[in-house]
Amino acid sequence: MTVNEIPVKDGVLVCTDGRLVSPEKCRMCMHSRYFVIDGKQEKSPALAFCQVERVTTVPDIPRSTAVGCAEKRGDGFHNVSNIFS
Repeated sequence: MTVNEIPVKDGVLVCTDGRLVSPEKCRMCMHSRYFVIDGKQEKSPALAFCQVERVTTVPDIPRSTAVGCAEKRGDGFHNVSNIFS
């Protein structure tokens, strides 16, 4: 799976659909894989819902400098809660 690292600047990033969003929104997106905080990749909380991943910590998302995103078609945000409905 290809992961694009989307930079965060001034608290916002450009989502794959072209919209400006806060990285806080990415925490519940099924495409988010990790957040870069202090140069380290910290797993996205969304992975606990989307994959067989054990995510036991919540990253300090407001401090993130980039978001690892696996979305490739340009569809943008997809809420993990849609998986259950």
